[in-house]
Amino acid sequence: MIAFSLVAAIIASVQGPIRAPVDSSAGIHGSAISSYNGLPLAGVMIFAPETQKLVMTDANGRFALGGLPVGRQPIQVSYDGRVTQAYIFELQPHSSKRIAVLLDIDAVDLDPLVVEAREANIWRDLAGFYERRQEYHGFAHFYTREEISHVRVESIAGLLTSEGIVTRCSPGCWPARLNRGRLCAVSVSVNGVSQHEPDYDGIDIADVTGVEVYRGVPPADLSRSMVSSSTGGSLWMGTGMSAAGQCGLVEIWTR
Repeated sequence: MIAFSLVAAIIASVQGPIRAPVDSSAGIHGSAISSYNGLPLAGVMIFAPETQKLVMTDANGRFALGGLPVGRQPIQVSYDGRVTQAYIFELQPHSSKRIAVLLDIDAVDLDPLVVEAREANIWRDLAGFYERRQEYHGFAHFYTREEISHVRVESIAGLLTSEGIVTRCSPGCWPARLNRGRLCAVSVSVNGVSQHEPDYDGIDIADVTGVEVYRGVPPADLSRSMVSSSTGGSLWMGTGMSAAGQCGLVEIWTR
């Protein structure tokens, strides 16, 4: 009996304490697209280094990777031999988190944007630009970097002029367009911050990655998300600039 107890103790000391099984019911899914024109990217590797699990995007740029541990998990992206840094995502049990991957395949470092997906009306980066391009295409003209290069303008003001938006000074200067026989101001923001014409027009057009030009009243859910009920201003464009005017609005995104 004593010998049996001694053997059991030795086995227990070798095996160590019994550990609870790891909850690996989490996952990620999403799509990889070009930050240049929004086209899907096939053959992008999505890699979870802590579990050594990986998946490649399909012909439509989509991917899904399951069986990941719950909690903070690093995710890396690789394309054509180039690897990004690790991006940390908080994964929930029995749930798959949607992730957006944007890559500039011509950049040495891929210039990656790897973020958790959000609702289009509150998503404030270039990934959100492409999400709104799908949902609100009937309300606005969405200029990708590829389209901007085809227009061959030298400044943001030149691009907006093609949309009927010009700068008027009396005495201050502001972008405006003709609406029902009168000029009215058009709200403009850069990366979510309200801008005046001298400010945004100083941005190198080569650094512009996307421009959204809304005509008239923006979509209802977009307007609600952009107007702050507490300040009466716009969450995207600064206080005092309503997003619900009849002259539209412009959102500019840069590198």
